[in-house]
Amino acid sequence: MSAPDRFLGRAEVYAAARPSYAAALGLWLKERGLLSGGVADIGAGTGLFTRLLLAHGVKIHAVEPNPEMRAQLAPALAGETTAGCLTVHDGTSEATGLPDASVSLVAAAQAAHWFTPEPTIREFRRILQPASFVLLVWNDWRGEETGFNKAYGETVRQFQEAGTPDVATRVPEQELPHLLPGGFERVTFENPLPLTRERLHALAASVSYLPSPEDPAYPAMTRELDHLFDKHQQDGMVTLAYRTHAFLGRLD
Repeated sequence: MSAPDRFLGRAEVYAAARPSYAAALGLWLKERGLLSGGVADIGAGTGLFTRLLLAHGVKIHAVEPNPEMRAQLAPALAGETTAGCLTVHDGTSEATGLPDASVSLVAAAQAAHWFTPEPTIREFRRILQPASFVLLVWNDWRGEETGFNKAYGETVRQFQEAGTPDVATRVPEQELPHLLPGGFERVTFENPLPLTRERLHALAASVSYLPSPEDPAYPAMTRELDHLFDKHQQDGMVTLAYRTHAFLGRLD
């Protein structure tokens, strides 16, 4: 199954449950002078990272191959499209549909682990202006040793799809030299996510290697998540301790 197809049927829960990205990342990018030109947001999904960039007045080209994800993104940001701040494209990292040398930054949030390096780099070189950067970003809760993070990991692991590739369950730092051959730097920002019971269900359902709401295993997963929630909740909420990991690098 291709990466875009893996998220068919999940766009609604993805938009409802996934965390936004740490606001501090946007400030860091602005301070570095990286938001002064157009940005290609590759694998834009429902527009979570797109929104962070738009908050800094950047013109964004959001590229997303999944039609259900685009159907969430485009209406939600229709005002920005009308204002000329945003264009939405059906495309992939290998074929964005953007003009040559049209952007000063290529960004991909929660998406680059699905990219095939060689054709992706070729396409990024084509659309980037000279001496520009690529930014790869992930929100990740794994490795944060809180009691709830550990318990959540143990709960969802039992429902994980057989054969799930290792790179889909972690920040793929070891593989990044293939996508950023010119070298890169890493910055991280705390990004805790408070969750209601319903959002916890939706968060798990938004993960491509866990049961979707249409999957026969979904009710069993939600029952286990309910047990987890009841054990850890305080005032009707639990918190998953995410961090935003950002890798800024060059292709040459």
